Amino acid sequence: MSDDDQPADEPRTVFMPGRDGASAPASPPAAPPARPERSYQATTGGFSTQFAPREVGQGIQVGDVLNHIFEVKRFLARGGMGEVFEGVNINTDERVAIKVMLPQLAADPNVIGMFRKEARTLTRLNHEALVNYRVLAQEPQLGVLYIVTEFVDGVNLADALGKQQPSAADLALLLRRLASGLRVAHQLGAIHRDMSPDNVILEGGELGRAKVIDFGIAKDLDPGSKTIVGEGFAGKLNYVAPEQLGDFGREVGPWTDVYSLALVILAVALGKNVQMGGSLVDAVDKRRAGPDLSAVPDEIRPVLARMLASNPAQRLRSMDEVLTELEPKLAEVVVPSAKGSRVGLLVGAGGALLAAAVAGFLILGGGHGKQAGGGGIVAASRDPIDVTRATVNANLPSVGCTWLDIAKVEKAGDRIAVALTGVAGDPAAAQNQIGQALAAQRVTNADINFEAVSPITQSGCAALDAYRQIRATDGKRLTTAQHKFEMATQPQGAEEAGKLAANEIIAIKLGDPKLDFTLAGIEPSGAITQVVPSRKVFDAIPNTNGVPITKDPNDAFRMQIVVDHEGWSGYLLLTGKGPFDKELVAPGLGDRGPDWLNKFVSAAAAQGWQADMVWAKSVDEMKP
Repeated sequence: MSDDDQPADEPRTVFMPGRDGASAPASPPAAPPARPERSYQATTGGFSTQFAPREVGQGIQVGDVLNHIFEVKRFLARGGMGEVFEGVNINTDERVAIKVMLPQLAADPNVIGMFRKEARTLTRLNHEALVNYRVLAQEPQLGVLYIVTEFVDGVNLADALGKQQPSAADLALLLRRLASGLRVAHQLGAIHRDMSPDNVILEGGELGRAKVIDFGIAKDLDPGSKTIVGEGFAGKLNYVAPEQLGDFGREVGPWTDVYSLALVILAVALGKNVQMGGSLVDAVDKRRAGPDLSAVPDEIRPVLARMLASNPAQRLRSMDEVLTELEPKLAEVVVPSAKGSRVGLLVGAGGALLAAAVAGFLILGGGHGKQAGGGGIVAASRDPIDVTRATVNANLPSVGCTWLDIAKVEKAGDRIAVALTGVAGDPAAAQNQIGQALAAQRVTNADINFEAVSPITQSGCAALDAYRQIRATDGKRLTTAQHKFEMATQPQGAEEAGKLAANEIIAIKLGDPKLDFTLAGIEPSGAITQVVPSRKVFDAIPNTNGVPITKDPNDAFRMQIVVDHEGWSGYLLLTGKGPFDKELVAPGLGDRGPDWLNKFVSAAAAQGWQADMVWAKSVDEMKP
């Protein structure tokens, strides 16, 4: 992160590996002058109405520039709500997709209000398996309302059916990726309601990089709310849930996407569209009878069967339940194919890395599991401590916007105490997800302690989710002996002499002098600073035989880092082949979009990067 990216009110961590190392960031720049407020003559649903729309049916044309930002490059598709174009942000050269609402809809104040409400949800979606929505805007000169998303260069899943031969592992990983993305949408109150192969795009043509698109009919979870399609039918007849056809009280919720997602996975297994349509009566009857799942591999067929229960009350009710049910199946189908080197697991960018990381935990994670003769993973024993530790470790890579480590697992009477440390964007949700994973393994007497887990702002989520995909599983290379450090007045001669600061100690153990690395510091705000850019720079720092750096012949180091504010600080170690480009390793807060994620994951795969991270807290317990 550049110095200019440092938030004006962000406490400063002084990363000091030594006087010859990286210097502390400069003072933050003054805040820019406030922008003048825009005035409107009148508004409808929050949008200016002081323009005259084009005639009904005219729309926009190639060559138009919307709001002096987005140039329309070519027509892509037309749907019931509007037209989709490829465009470009003329200020950044980023390719985008532009969805323009039909003029007759945009002229309806009620439609505008509902579209705007839904757009507030859509622009908050942030997951690698969901298309990223940039902005909802209106073009006053042309009189159009439009929404801009990232441009995904790939093929539609509907067009790819039958052109691939997916294995059980491929299907399980695809299900996990899409379910994880939809879970994020559901947590924000948006239901897709139109999950079908033509609303999934395969970036680069790879199943492992699938993204859900077209949330244009997302429905607020408030049962009394409406959407731009009202209470009417939404979705393709082959893929909609029974409740969308009038059965079971028409109650639509997350369980609706659960049903449709299962049919999407079934279509991939079949290599063709499912045959669940026909007339409306036929479609209802087919759902009551249930689809033929014989084409689905045995390992994941039970999961799809529970997702496809006709009665929503008997169906898996949420994507959390789907992922919990899927977890042990992933062990059966992914781990056997993961034998061999870690590098092999990293080939194939995007969401496949996340599942590969899970497989890595099960194979390499601390010796708490072993490979079963049948190809699955079983606990080394049924000792509750072993089962609990193995289950938590196996599930940590799938908990979004987190970096968590087990601090301890121990018996406490007839209970099992599980303490974790690290950070989470939503600690309560993360704690609940781990609890559900334990319950699925029949560990129902665990008390999960998140007291040492710090909240992190959503701006840090994209980086955490990227780093977690390449989380090291072959032993701790970055550690700290404690997670709390007392602040004290720094002595004369120190970098922060006379100031109140904590001296946090971290240890790095590599064991291979040829292995390159970089070290970065992370604030709970999401700000990232690259502290040590490479081993070459680090090796040039003198060995002080004490602090701030101690080196030993076994390629292990101890570093003292001065932190001048209370609260949590994170330390990221990336190992592998350099160089570790600063813009890639420690991007600014505004530079962590899908393009950065793709570049980061590609570089990690090509250069064999692995990530370790620890978090520590500076405290002033002497403060009155």
